[in-house]
Amino acid sequence: MNRMAGQRETPSRAQTALRDRCHALGLPMWRFSATGELLGRPDEGGIFGTWLRTPFMERLMGSAAARWMESSDAPDPMELFPGCHLMPLEERQRRRRVSLGVAMILTRAVLDSEQFLQGCQAGSLDAEATARAMEPILRRDEPARDRVLNVLGWMNHDLAAMATHETHIETLSRQLAESYEEMSLLYRLREFMNELAQPQRFVRQACFELHTVLPFRWIAVRFIDDQQLARSLSAKTFTAGDLPCSKGRFEQLVTGLMKEMQPGRSVVLDPDAAAPFGSSGAQVLAFPIARDGAVIGAFMCGDKSDDAEITNIELKMVEATAGYVSILLENSGLYEDQHAMFLGTLRALTATIDAKDPYTCGHSERVANLAADLARAYGLPEAQVERVRVAGLVHDIGKIGVPEDVLRKPGRLTDDEFEQIKRHPEIGYHILHDIPQLADVLPGVLYHHERIDGRGYPHGIDGDAIPLVAKLIALADSFDAMSSNRTYRSAMSREQVLTEIRKCAGKQFDPELAELFVKLDFTEYDRDVARHLAGRDGSEMRGAA
Repeated sequence: MNRMAGQRETPSRAQTALRDRCHALGLPMWRFSATGELLGRPDEGGIFGTWLRTPFMERLMGSAAARWMESSDAPDPMELFPGCHLMPLEERQRRRRVSLGVAMILTRAVLDSEQFLQGCQAGSLDAEATARAMEPILRRDEPARDRVLNVLGWMNHDLAAMATHETHIETLSRQLAESYEEMSLLYRLREFMNELAQPQRFVRQACFELHTVLPFRWIAVRFIDDQQLARSLSAKTFTAGDLPCSKGRFEQLVTGLMKEMQPGRSVVLDPDAAAPFGSSGAQVLAFPIARDGAVIGAFMCGDKSDDAEITNIELKMVEATAGYVSILLENSGLYEDQHAMFLGTLRALTATIDAKDPYTCGHSERVANLAADLARAYGLPEAQVERVRVAGLVHDIGKIGVPEDVLRKPGRLTDDEFEQIKRHPEIGYHILHDIPQLADVLPGVLYHHERIDGRGYPHGIDGDAIPLVAKLIALADSFDAMSSNRTYRSAMSREQVLTEIRKCAGKQFDPELAELFVKLDFTEYDRDVARHLAGRDGSEMRGAA
């Protein structure tokens, strides 16, 4: 029981303070583990220190510690031998004894004891020289000894209380730090919660934020392959950090795991179960993302940098983030439904206008898509690209106020008829200007027939005074007009149209946008034309029948 531990435990701050104070008072001190292993010897030097550390004295101290350890009660002071008194000073954590310090109080009676002489013989020490070395620390009588024992008891109690308070403070500080990290994470994610049109961006940011604050080497999100439930995130995988296996293997494993998961319930894979992911010797945390009571995705976190078990705070932060994703997906789904209904209504409205002239069937939709492609090539954010698309859809809505016989007139228009045509941008503007949701697209409706050189209509503005959305629509509108058959002329070839656009750059069109436009891929445009022509021909056949 009195052997030194193979691996010494580091003493706490309270134990270190107690040892230093005992040394200053001339009280040798030993330290034992909860199982009786000797963890620390007295610091005294010289002859006295040699006497204290002799095998004989260590056996006596070990035996005393063993007797105390046999009982779970608080240990009482004892007299080891005449003139040598021991004060046990135990350290407890959560009512469990973790170590035992033993202070030695010596009185003058020790010099007359047989054990004093045995210690001298064991250390080959001169008894008279050892006694002189001990003289400064010897207590003269029992009252002095008792006062020292009382002081040690009070000091140990106070230090234990201080250690408990420090532990509580450290725990509170850690909890506050964890709460701050969680609140900070949620606050940062909340800033992206309005990205209803771009849920992929939010999920990507969520992975990044979690990877920044949590000690996992990789974090990923995988969604099921279901267009109805997962919408635009269907079959998508987002990662932060390096996956421990190939992406294909990872997606296969997570897809299988999600089939067994339940909404709101985390799964912690132990190292053996996590081995297929390539996470050797570490746990993997999986938390489901749910919608309408079904699991549609999962956050996966693995390879903790400290190889420790997953903590409750880590689980809470992943759970909170998954909750945010679920809310965003629900709101995003509603947004997508409303947006689809909104665009469908606009398409139906513009289709009725296009239908007034069979030669312009599908014109508004093609202009909308071309203008959006050009806006994207120009570098506008996706949200603005979509607004350009909406502006393109409604750019000709004012033609509803133009007489049908003017719109469908074969041959060239008279000046009066052309004046009627030129009023359609302002008519469209007045139709839409009371709709708050379309306020940002109104400039495209009003100014899409203005020219860079100022010779356009309805207001004859030029250069930078023309809004960007109007410049984008102007190019798309002119391209489709030149590419389509009219009652007074046939469609121009693609090469002729692009040549005309280059020729009019800086006059009719913005030169920078014109240069980007002629480099666009028109594959989708040609598909739209074929689809619209097929729809028009079908309508004409049904009308003839």
